[in-house]
Amino acid sequence: MIEERAYAKLNLALDVVKKRADGYHELNMIMIPIDLYDTLYFELSNGIELFSDVEIKDNAILKTAQLLKETYHVNKGAKISLKKTIPIGAGLAGGSADIAATLRGLNQLWELELPLSELESLALRLGSDTLFCLYNKPAYVYGRGEHLLFIDRFIDVPIYLFFPNVAVSTKTIFEHHQILAQPQKFQRILSLYINHRYKKMMHETFNQLLETTLFCYPELVPYYKKIRQISRDVMMSGSGSTFFLVSFKENQRKLEEKMAKIGLNPVKTRPKT
Repeated sequence: MIEERAYAKLNLALDVVKKRADGYHELNMIMIPIDLYDTLYFELSNGIELFSDVEIKDNAILKTAQLLKETYHVNKGAKISLKKTIPIGAGLAGGSADIAATLRGLNQLWELELPLSELESLALRLGSDTLFCLYNKPAYVYGRGEHLLFIDRFIDVPIYLFFPNVAVSTKTIFEHHQILAQPQKFQRILSLYINHRYKKMMHETFNQLLETTLFCYPELVPYYKKIRQISRDVMMSGSGSTFFLVSFKENQRKLEEKMAKIGLNPVKTRPKT
């Protein structure tokens, strides 16, 4: 049996540059993998079958397996089991992470011995965040997600994830988003990251999709305001709905006291090592 972990991602910064002729949006992003993951198990089988502990509409895992099988003319099958931990529609790339893990897992199971670079084109056909999830390394990600520039690992500090239990449609967010690109601001944030000035970076960073997401899903507004009582450095990942706070050493205890006081119980994680 092959086991693969599908790690969630966080957007530490996100700028929407423009809408492209192909319908996708040109983005600038700083992304890191975090220690929150789905687990997938792979066993040889006659056909391709999926067993999941949650129901996921139009699950892309089967599509991924079939595409890999057809592309490389594989005459084997696979039984795939999914243990889901990453919330659906939460801006954490849970679906993309599962696709990438399926590519890696079946590559081993079917003994294809393909380098990850060989799997890049399939990953990009299956999703915009999937290439990043294939490698699980901190990166400056640009284009629609097809360009990665790997950067140093983020500082090992606690990260608090807040899940408002609202599934957000990325398609809906981009359909309503009014582009106000901030390239100079993004380049400053990227420079702060590259120079390891992480605390200042997280104080100045931004997600250009935040206001659009709050507009499209007004039920998120009171939840967002509640977290901002703890810290004004609260961020949103992707197109939402996950909010997060990075806790640097000197303010960790203070943050946790504030959370307890107003009844917030976030998931505590860290950057993936």
